[in-house]
Amino acid sequence: MPLFQKKEHSLLGVDIGTSSVKIVELERTRDRAFALVNYGFVEQLQKEAQGLTRAESSSIVGYIKAILEKTNFSTTQASAALPTYSVFSSLISLPAMSPEELDSAIHWEAKKIIPLPLEDIELDPKILNGQTKGKSGVKLGKKEAGKEKDEKKEAEPIRVLITGAAKDTVHRYTEIFQESGLHLVSLETEMIALSRSLIGNDTAEIMIVEIGANLTDIIVVEGGVPFLGRSIETGGAAMTRAIVSSLGISDKRAEQLKRDIGIVAFDEASGGAGVPAILKESLEPIVHEIRYTIDLYKSHPVTPTGKGTGSLEKIILTGGASLLPGLSDYLAKELDIRVILGDPWATIQYPSDLRPVLSSLGPKFSVALGLALREV
Repeated sequence: MPLFQKKEHSLLGVDIGTSSVKIVELERTRDRAFALVNYGFVEQLQKEAQGLTRAESSSIVGYIKAILEKTNFSTTQASAALPTYSVFSSLISLPAMSPEELDSAIHWEAKKIIPLPLEDIELDPKILNGQTKGKSGVKLGKKEAGKEKDEKKEAEPIRVLITGAAKDTVHRYTEIFQESGLHLVSLETEMIALSRSLIGNDTAEIMIVEIGANLTDIIVVEGGVPFLGRSIETGGAAMTRAIVSSLGISDKRAEQLKRDIGIVAFDEASGGAGVPAILKESLEPIVHEIRYTIDLYKSHPVTPTGKGTGSLEKIILTGGASLLPGLSDYLAKELDIRVILGDPWATIQYPSDLRPVLSSLGPKFSVALGLALREV
């Protein structure tokens, strides 16, 4: 799946969501930091959460071209991400074995995990406690010349993160960028992009919850490796629809109420009725899925470091709907865990006069920034 080809001083991160297309360009400075070059976005796109039809692909090409025409980007080199729901991902543990045996074992395990024929899958396995490259692109162990093998280390189980996506999906994304006039140098997963922009080098056990318009992605990251990801079809749009249905007001008015009142205001005299109560009801599927994912992590037989405690240090919120007033405090109380709003711009250099607008856009650009932060 990696399409990395050559170095470039700047890179476009292109995030194709269900309700928007976002593009951001970052460049490496002389002190090796990242600086904002430009950004642009189009909202109100409504593509299906569980697929990408040819008609939708054509619309996305049009949106990307529109952004490119109005924004003076200095490169056509782009990095993109496959959505969490379209990617199969699993962490496995294998006994120590030869590179040839390991190569076969990984493919055998992939057949068990992925519910599609492997010939239809773009497979990207990565060894997490390992090493050099094998014939299939899998990273395999290698003995250092002139040194005896450490028997204890050799006996350590091999942890492999298996990621796969349908070749049709990969091909569709590749076509979108070709037709848009962009050179796709990397195609990875949203899980990796979010981890890069919101966690960086932090090795703690952390959960990222990205609440978008129509989808919520929940990702567990351990030792800097995102390995457990789940998606549910609910988000900010469901909250707005619930307010419209309950109060009989317009979508525009419901959206404004959601942003103004948030979830913290609570009218006890009315028995908990009104916008906050409606929002809490809309959030129940997300809270339930977070709890389920935490339990799944605690009971997971294999983790990236092999030393995970199953106890999360914190939850980082991101995505456009994460800006709902009071959401962090509400989730922290419901889940009994520290919840913070992520800031993907924290390590990016940009003009100080852009701070207000970038702060308001921050959670929406987490994926795009993570893609543009990729080492080029």
